[in-house]
Amino acid sequence: MQRTLILLLTAFCCGLTYADTYEVTVTRKGSNIYKASDKDIIIQTRYCYAYAYSEDAILKSNGYGGEIIFPESRDKCDVKAVFGPSIQKSGKFKVMISRDDDDWYEVFGTNTYIKTSACLSLALGEEAIFNHRGSGIGTLYFKDGTDCMVEGVYSKMRL
Repeated sequence: MQRTLILLLTAFCCGLTYADTYEVTVTRKGSNIYKASDKDIIIQTRYCYAYAYSEDAILKSNGYGGEIIFPESRDKCDVKAVFGPSIQKSGKFKVMISRDDDDWYEVFGTNTYIKTSACLSLALGEEAIFNHRGSGIGTLYFKDGTDCMVEGVYSKMRL
């Protein structure tokens, strides 16, 4: 299992574009957001309603898209993107963000996405302050006075 995940990371990091299949164990973290249980990898799907908690799955990729298959429930979902941790400096940053999915925000002008926890903001091109405390954690402050806990900062990886 570890070898498969290492191969998955290697393929994504090196930008390989051939079709391949990987075994992953995932947990649903939100609408269309799944996290690989033993590595800090996020899989974003399209219109996927499969509930998964430490469930074995098969990730098929071809460089331009892919799908995730849940053998136990027989659910199959399109994969929109795969994300890996993004290394960011600590500090306070003014960012322009838009909500891409539940607890998933895109930072405009970058290849960066912010994973929050129980964040209700429907931001669309909204200015916010990201107080990054390191290791991908921090707080996102919105102009309306609300704030959200940040669980991670990610960058899109090539499938």
